[in-house]
Amino acid sequence: MKRIRSLWFNAEASYSNLNNSPSLRNKNSTGNNSRSKNYRSFSRFDLINSILLLMMLFLLAIFVTALYLTKSSRLTYSHASRAALFNPLGVISPSLGNHTLNYDPEARESSKKLYELLSDFNTAYYDDENMILGSNLFSKNTYSRQPYVANGYIGSRIPNIGFGYALDTLNFYTDAPGALNNGWPLRNHRFAGAFVSDFYCLQPKLNSTNFPELDDVGYSTVISSIPQWTNLQFSLVNDSKWFNPQNVTLDDVTNYSQNLSMKDGIVTTELDWLNSQIHVKSEIWAHRHIHPLGVVSLEISLNTDHLPSDFDSLDVNIWDILDFNTSHRTVLHSTGTDEKNNAVFMIVQPDNVPSSNCAIYSTCTVKYENSTNPINSSESFEEKDVSSNIYNVILTEDQPKIIVHKYVGIMSTEFNKNKEQQDNTNIGLAKMIALNSKGNYEKLLSSHKRAWYDLYNDAFIEIPSDSLLEMTARSSLFHLLANTRDYNVSSDRGLPVGVSGLSSDSYGGMVFWDADIWMEPALLPFFPNVAQNMNNYRNATHSQAKLNAEKYGYPGAIYPWTSGKYANCTSTGPCVDYEYHINVDVAMASFSIYLNGHEGIDDEYLRYTTWPIIKNAAQFFTAYVKYNSSLGLYETYNLTDPDEFANHINNGAFTNAGIKTLLKWATDIGNHLGEVVDPKWSEISKDIYIPRSSSNITLEYSGMNSSVEIKQADVTLMVYPLGYINDESILNNAIKDLYYYSERQSASGPAMTYPVFVAAAAGLLNHGSSSQSYLYKSVLPYLRAPFAQFSEQSDDNFLTNGLTQPAFPFLTANGGFLQSILFGLTGIRYSYEVDPDTKKINRLLRFNPIELPLLPGGIAIRNFKYMNQVLDIIIDDHNGTIVHKSGDVPIHIKIPNRSLIHDQDINFYNGSENERKPNLERRDVDRVGDPMRMDRYGTYYLLKPKQELTVQLFKPGLNARNNIAENKQITNLTAGVPGDVAFSALDGNNYTHWQPLDKIHRAKLLIDLGEYNEKEITKGMILWGQRPAKNISISILPHSEKVENLFANVTEIMQNSGNDQLLNETIGQLLDNAGIPVENVIDFDGIEQEDDESLDDVQALLHWKKEDLAKLIEQIPRLNFLKRKFVKILDNVPVSPSEPYYEASRNQSLIEILPSNRTTFTIDYDKLQVGDKGNTDWRKTRYIVVAVQGVYDDYDDDNKGATIKEIVLND
Repeated sequence: MKRIRSLWFNAEASYSNLNNSPSLRNKNSTGNNSRSKNYRSFSRFDLINSILLLMMLFLLAIFVTALYLTKSSRLTYSHASRAALFNPLGVISPSLGNHTLNYDPEARESSKKLYELLSDFNTAYYDDENMILGSNLFSKNTYSRQPYVANGYIGSRIPNIGFGYALDTLNFYTDAPGALNNGWPLRNHRFAGAFVSDFYCLQPKLNSTNFPELDDVGYSTVISSIPQWTNLQFSLVNDSKWFNPQNVTLDDVTNYSQNLSMKDGIVTTELDWLNSQIHVKSEIWAHRHIHPLGVVSLEISLNTDHLPSDFDSLDVNIWDILDFNTSHRTVLHSTGTDEKNNAVFMIVQPDNVPSSNCAIYSTCTVKYENSTNPINSSESFEEKDVSSNIYNVILTEDQPKIIVHKYVGIMSTEFNKNKEQQDNTNIGLAKMIALNSKGNYEKLLSSHKRAWYDLYNDAFIEIPSDSLLEMTARSSLFHLLANTRDYNVSSDRGLPVGVSGLSSDSYGGMVFWDADIWMEPALLPFFPNVAQNMNNYRNATHSQAKLNAEKYGYPGAIYPWTSGKYANCTSTGPCVDYEYHINVDVAMASFSIYLNGHEGIDDEYLRYTTWPIIKNAAQFFTAYVKYNSSLGLYETYNLTDPDEFANHINNGAFTNAGIKTLLKWATDIGNHLGEVVDPKWSEISKDIYIPRSSSNITLEYSGMNSSVEIKQADVTLMVYPLGYINDESILNNAIKDLYYYSERQSASGPAMTYPVFVAAAAGLLNHGSSSQSYLYKSVLPYLRAPFAQFSEQSDDNFLTNGLTQPAFPFLTANGGFLQSILFGLTGIRYSYEVDPDTKKINRLLRFNPIELPLLPGGIAIRNFKYMNQVLDIIIDDHNGTIVHKSGDVPIHIKIPNRSLIHDQDINFYNGSENERKPNLERRDVDRVGDPMRMDRYGTYYLLKPKQELTVQLFKPGLNARNNIAENKQITNLTAGVPGDVAFSALDGNNYTHWQPLDKIHRAKLLIDLGEYNEKEITKGMILWGQRPAKNISISILPHSEKVENLFANVTEIMQNSGNDQLLNETIGQLLDNAGIPVENVIDFDGIEQEDDESLDDVQALLHWKKEDLAKLIEQIPRLNFLKRKFVKILDNVPVSPSEPYYEASRNQSLIEILPSNRTTFTIDYDKLQVGDKGNTDWRKTRYIVVAVQGVYDDYDDDNKGATIKEIVLND
């Protein structure tokens, strides 16, 4: 059978090569034409028979192989999607190169307006070309406005002045008690501190825990911070004026700028101080290759233009300080000065861990600009817990600038592999690193930048149409890389990565499932060694997990919910009666590394690393589940699923689906390795209970009612990353689940939710573009300016978000967002199939790309690592391509067949469990026959080195027939509920929505139908869900061919006009090309408006789509025709509910998908006239404003506005 399978793959590849047309878009293939031959008759009849017999045998071999493949097992179980007019056959051809994506300058420019939707962006900026994020606002210290530096070993959060230690002093929302605190479990004052990887302490009790009774059986382990190594200060006039984070006030600072370069991880701060007399510039970086080295550069200079007339000189004392008081949860071991080397040092130990310490050794070079002679420290200063060196300098107009370079060596027991050797003590190594670096600033800076550039050579993501999304992808990659490393990670310890990495003690720096399910998979395709280091931490703590199981009388192993220095059961990280799914998460992460198959990951890794984890988890779950004889199924009890709003429930859906899937993995891996396989695993996997409602919606847990509000993605995790779908009925249930739970996520829930919905929507839905609207929903509510760091919550105000102080930065969201692109939009999955004869696992890559209408030009993922090969994955506007660009081994690829997806076959509740309404737009889908050499679940390809596989993208259909607005661009002109994005109103998904922030003010959405729209709106519909508005209005901007021509060219011309003279020269040409004389005044006002609201809409339009055009109008104010008004074509139409209130649904807690209220309308243009009589071209508008007012039931207790689920506009 193995030989037959090999022949089958080669035959498929050969067949694909026959179809080597350069474009799949226009190919009309039936799947059989390429095989039809015209055979000539031969005189020898037996020869003909022989040929026919061989052909029959060949076809039989293909059929048998396909039959076996149909029965084989998978990690990812999605079995198909059928599409109308979709040809799933791909073309294998020689590689064509880089596949440069189309660049649309208008879309790119428009996307930059999305930055303004980010929290706190009003004084922020982003340099797209140089990947620099920054702010011009000098404010009080608050965590979300602070950048950080890190290199995977050391890290430091940087306060407002650019260096030193600072406590937060500002909360945007409230000054209530606790407003400046971090969240669970420390609930301590937030601070800009310094951290070292794996530097954990032990605490007998914490401020907040889940299971305080467990404090009696084991200490909790949380991260310790070390003395702030960026601590430089300087003072003036006999120390009467200090420059440090505590003493610099807002009034002291002008000309402020602080930025973070994502290209090289350097934070630069510049400002003028003391009436602009002194200019201060600092640069801080953690060396990317020499991990124990931190560097601070400080320049202090006189602004000679602002000095008083009697200025003579300025005495400056520069302090190099190590202060134990800037460290948390540590014990001071020793501190002192090294006068010979102008250095200070300090050694601290984490609380209650005397076997560990961290040594910090700091030394400086201080020079006048253009001088080669360093200045020695004039004084050393030591107190009980502070050591410092003081450098006295004098600034004059002849010597106006002093440059300080601070070199800090930082060495912890956990990083020092050679600590057993006497000459390699932590303080000895820290000293050696600092002194060897001293005086080599430029050389070190160059090597640091080179190390970062080399990292980016291994990974790059392009989204040419959207600057914000591309920036978020790049910043997410940066933040994950800054907090992880490949170098000097012991295989017997691994790399523990906390939720907030190396710049914060949010969540106590502990390791959660965030590392296994969110961060590690995002790094695996680009940096498999880093991902393996992270997973090795779980392997290193596996022996403790076995002890945990033994402690509670179970076989196998049980990982605690939280881990740190140890993985014992604690009050923050219980092992039982809580989130058992952590054991599935750890196993899945390890198995994914095997399925990715980078260098050295073979059956030995599977046998000695992955198998013990999965086997022990299987053994534990086999003992943990209980058989319910009434149901004839296995159940689970007293647990918490990922939705932590529901604790101590039974039969958590994700947990039970995870057990089912893990036991399947255990069986397959055991058989593959020839190990003993417990037959009970297959039995439980087959018969574990997944609770469902009578309407076949998966219940998150047994007894769930209809009033549920979900904290975060839970049931949807069964689709991704678990890959639970394994038959058509479960696929159809998963679609219902996606719809149902999309409407029940908490508006202020964590940023780990919607990346999962991206992947689920892309894989499950054959209509609309909600995979992309969910992508925006993953970013806009959660990303914080100015330094593109994710917050855990969409709403950071703990008084309105359920008393949650968000973790920050939230690396979990960075990992989730990257996965939504890498695996969600591309449909890429690591997968496997089992040979039914040999029981051997065969790894393959699943590729299921779809068109991305909200991302014109597509996406590109460069240097994706798979099976130790390097791939490029390209999704353009028409085709999906995998390029085998490096390596010498073929890879197996599977393209799923989308024919089983029926995402509109949803019957609504109709007041009775036995009666349900059909879906809004249910209709039959044209289906094509199965192509040649394609089993029911997909088509297989063998991609060889230097080849590429190109497949036509699946084109999702319109959710509502002839809706000219669906999948178009949209923005909200008024505020929405935190967490909502306007894209949801046009995404073709009836279960996403945009909701105004309040029901008092008029809410507006602005729609762009795109260039040269030839259709006029004659009717339409608004889908409201369960909360309709009180009234609705629609306005359009009258169409003008001249304005359209101007719009089409202005962005490119404005971008390419480098100066005012060139701009003036090109404006005339621009207007001539558009056929617009400058003197021309055209009255498009048409109808008298009641107010200037419609003119405001024009200004909003120009601000959104064409800031360049707004600038052009300022240059040529006589272009009055550009200032025309929107015209109302629907004016304050009252809204009436189209559906009754289904009281029984709530009273009886029925889990049902309820029908949506809807308002239909028609447009009567006879009552409207714009421009010349008889001219109707103005109706073919491009821009539309939809305005809603209030809610139908104004007397309810909810202050939020109506829910707008879908806007349908028909011609």
